Amino acid sequence: MTGQLATASGECIATPPALLLPPGKLVDPGDPEWAAFARSWDDLPRDTWMADGGTYRRRRYAVFEVAGGKCTRLPHRAHYQERDHNPLNGGVERWFAPMAENQSGSRLFQALVSGTAALIADASAQGPSSWTVEAHQFRIEALSGQPGLPPPEGMHHDGRDWVLILLVGGSDYAGGESRVEDGSDTCILEYRLTRPGEALLLDDRTVHHGTTPIESAIPGASAWRDTLVLTFAQARES
Repeated sequence: MTGQLATASGECIATPPALLLPPGKLVDPGDPEWAAFARSWDDLPRDTWMADGGTYRRRRYAVFEVAGGKCTRLPHRAHYQERDHNPLNGGVERWFAPMAENQSGSRLFQALVSGTAALIADASAQGPSSWTVEAHQFRIEALSGQPGLPPPEGMHHDGRDWVLILLVGGSDYAGGESRVEDGSDTCILEYRLTRPGEALLLDDRTVHHGTTPIESAIPGASAWRDTLVLTFAQARES
């Protein structure tokens, strides 16, 4: 792993374009709202848009506007990525089940989104006044004889400006190591998120990223890994 390490709790590790954020930097698993927030991953429908036929991913989705210090949920819509960014599942409008209103409107989630926007502003030489934020709740499951692929498309850009990958939890899984590479395919960060509330914040314009497959650490036992992914794109002017 590259970058200068920070030893004090709450500090960032490494520097832009890849920030490793310890628990408590954006969200504290000790927060009274955390338990309900994490339990909502137990109610994710299966992702039926997998072009590889995989059944290892569950998810929910929502879109927000962040402007003037406020986070406002937008009407539900399809998720779309160009094939250049997602050669496996891109090029089509994918409709996912919406994120529950009681979670997207919670104080914890609102503070998480606003806090991420503030970190991006600090890390950027010049930040826009408003963002379109897409929230993805993911559960990747290791099924019998079939590993789960956190990003089935491999190393990739999301096609946005910034990406936050927050670990929510998991059970009995091995793997799941994140790798970040710069524009010349040089690895600038390899790290396995292990603590709930730990996160990676990436400049999607200058780096690409991927995560190794999820496998059960106990033969025959079910295993899964829960993450929240937030993507930030500069909002279009109306």
